[in-house]
Amino acid sequence: MKLAITREWFERRAKLEGDLEVAAGALARDPTPEQTDMESDVVEAADPMRMAFGSLVESMRRRRGLTVEKLAERINLDVNDVMRIERDAHFRPEPRAVFRLAETFDLPHKALQQLSGNTVARPGLQEQALRFAARSGESPQKLSREEQRALEEFIAYLEKQQG
Repeated sequence: MKLAITREWFERRAKLEGDLEVAAGALARDPTPEQTDMESDVVEAADPMRMAFGSLVESMRRRRGLTVEKLAERINLDVNDVMRIERDAHFRPEPRAVFRLAETFDLPHKALQQLSGNTVARPGLQEQALRFAARSGESPQKLSREEQRALEEFIAYLEKQQG
């Protein structure tokens, strides 16, 4: 008996699967290669998704009244890495760190992996992320009403995307 799997069969199966995100290990990260030494001289534009990710982490940390040191301790991460997450739009944290942040702040982990640049973002996320980043402030004090509202709207969007 010979099993014949045709192109049409694959296309039907792909349509049945829908829009799924499946990845494991290193494949779960963005497959773009790291910069080579020659490319390091070229200044890469700041990634707006990672800017929104950093703003989200900072806002959630401030909302919970945590210092950078306390957050780093909770998620078992170096303080410098937490600071880079919040401030450096070129920094891509390890998936493990992003997962721990999602657990700590009770946020959807898949959406955070997308925001951090570790997985490919779903359509619409970039627009919402930019809107959130534009509305979030940089005050080290307690979140303003506007920042709180922007944070809550963005979290609701992320949770809706998680399904």
